[in-house]
Amino acid sequence: MTIERTAAPEKLGFDPARLAAIDSHFARYVEQGKLVGWHAVVTRRGEVVHSTTHGLRDREADRPVEADTLWRIYSMTKPITSVAVMMLWEQGRFELTDEISRYLPAFADMRVYTNGSSLKPATVPAAEPIRIWHLLTHTSGLTYGVHADLGRRCAVPGQGL
Repeated sequence: MTIERTAAPEKLGFDPARLAAIDSHFARYVEQGKLVGWHAVVTRRGEVVHSTTHGLRDREADRPVEADTLWRIYSMTKPITSVAVMMLWEQGRFELTDEISRYLPAFADMRVYTNGSSLKPATVPAAEPIRIWHLLTHTSGLTYGVHADLGRRCAVPGQGL
């Protein structure tokens, strides 16, 4: 499957020059070694108005990105969840400064890891409560368990570690 343009950008309210700016912006990432390659696609109302590739899909084999390159995509639930949360915010259902413990009481009285092992972690009370905006900006302090048992234990709210 390839992703090719199906409509003129102007027809759907896009400025071709602005779309080209996307390409030049991310091309710099490849030139600077921050990305190996990418495929940018912009759609509206089911129509593809922009589809561009740049860089390599396989650095070792020096194979370029193509329109049918398969990508491993991570964390795609984050933007979907963020959009849903912001739709609720637009409806006035909450404020971004609300403490999440208001909605999830188990997140009251959070503690922060300071040192120690996974078997004997040292923690202190968090300086402030986790707020909705912390979750949306990934600054809540919750981990993915990268610290093995320690990360999981410190990420569990209300344990009183």
